[in-house]
Amino acid sequence: MIVGVLRENAARERRVALTPDGVRCLIAAGMRVVIEVGAGRTAGFDDAAYRFAGAALVDDPAAVVAACDVLAWVKPTTHDLRAMSRRPHLTLIGFQDPLRRAPDIAELRGSGVESIAFELFSPEAGALDALSAMSRIAGSVAYLAGRRLVPRTMRRPIRSLILGCGAAGLSAVAAAAACGAEPPVVLGRRPELRRALNAQGPSVFHWSPDVDAACVLERIRADKPDLVLCAAVRRGHRAPLLVDGTALDALGDGAVVVDLTAKAGGNCAATVTDATVVLRNGVVVTHRSNYPARRPAAASRAYSAAVTAAILRLAQSGLPCDHMVSDASASNTSATIGRT
Repeated sequence: MIVGVLRENAARERRVALTPDGVRCLIAAGMRVVIEVGAGRTAGFDDAAYRFAGAALVDDPAAVVAACDVLAWVKPTTHDLRAMSRRPHLTLIGFQDPLRRAPDIAELRGSGVESIAFELFSPEAGALDALSAMSRIAGSVAYLAGRRLVPRTMRRPIRSLILGCGAAGLSAVAAAAACGAEPPVVLGRRPELRRALNAQGPSVFHWSPDVDAACVLERIRADKPDLVLCAAVRRGHRAPLLVDGTALDALGDGAVVVDLTAKAGGNCAATVTDATVVLRNGVVVTHRSNYPARRPAAASRAYSAAVTAAILRLAQSGLPCDHMVSDASASNTSATIGRT
């Protein structure tokens, strides 16, 4: 099997799909790896490190695509794969944005190119998981980015409301504790995560079997948060609308909403993908699809470990169809955190 890696060309993307350590693991398993020149530079991995690990480096992205059986990326490339020469049964592995890219994925599949989406990838117990790894980084980075948007005139500890207690929410709680903020109020549906929340840092956990817009509005009115971090989404599902127009009106001037779920539809009614908007009442709503790219080296190591594990699994057992985005699933399945 030949694995290819292109230089990422999505806006503000600094990660790389495979680090030199990942290359070494795949080569040790009997595979070959072809890397586009400069693929790891923005993440801190130079071409010499890839050569030393055993990868073949080429200047032309089309040559990478033509050579490989599996093409690994972080974000979908802007190169037109339809116009490039390809080996039979090429498989694309990485974040696929299956909600918005459904037509592209379906067209590629019609020409024999399969897509494995980490947004839908549910690994076996204990296995490495790219989405969870990136969500952990995204939660911390997004919380800190949100704090920086809170007016500097604030003279008291920042009050925060965290929606969702998955990997991103837990990481945000830890970041809040490290900043010395007031214990965040966390809304979640899984009471078994209370212990994990306590381990991450002090928080006030409110469990509800139905976390909905009414529940969120109640907490906003009661707690008057300065920062709302939206991370409530289930893998493979559309994100529920939790911060509606009434909730936004209830937030005070200068309050900040950071929505990590925009590519799954968004928890906040005012979220604009990859943009920051200021509402008429002074509330700031922001989203970035690549918060982990702000820590490119650490994020790339974690992502590469997950990519390597997934490719090794493919080599051992063949393509797991439940993780692939088919014509039907691409049009009916939402992407999860953009966290990605």
